[in-house]
Amino acid sequence: MQSSSSSCLLGLLLVAVLIAVQADGDRSYSVELNSFEPSKDFESNGKWLDWGSLRMKKVGRNQYTLAGEMDVKLNLGDEQRLAVLVYTYDSGANQKGPLVMSVNKPFCQFVSEDKDTYPFLRKVSDLPDPTECPFPKGHYTIDNYKLETTFLPDDAPKGDYMLELNLYDQEVPVASILAQITLT
Repeated sequence: MQSSSSSCLLGLLLVAVLIAVQADGDRSYSVELNSFEPSKDFESNGKWLDWGSLRMKKVGRNQYTLAGEMDVKLNLGDEQRLAVLVYTYDSGANQKGPLVMSVNKPFCQFVSEDKDTYPFLRKVSDLPDPTECPFPKGHYTIDNYKLETTFLPDDAPKGDYMLELNLYDQEVPVASILAQITLT
């Protein structure tokens, strides 16, 4: 699998999570989004992000939209990092299993290198140009972004997964969003 408080950071975190949960409607499996929420373990008292009204909604088989408002409270540069982590997940025990994917990059690099999601997300939002670094603090709105990324192979293992999108400042986790999905 490749490739969440303040609006800018939330937008970028959501981009990463969206990349991780999106699948093509013609695939032989279904993707169910079981939960999508900020992690209470990493929030820095809202210093970095305010997730606001940002929500993901299922609109069809393997089709989700992202909409709402968020606030990025501090500029985000390459001193901050984004990490996307995907784990197997035991929903009965509410426990993460082995790590199956990890992407960890400086914030601006993460945004500027994303060609599959961020350019399309910008078309339905007021997020800044991906080359703008630092990513400016501000209030951002996303208007029904339809996930279009098709990255999972046809034979992706069925099961439960926990996706984490973590924002780090100087290697200290400051914000995180979690999504639990099921492939059937």
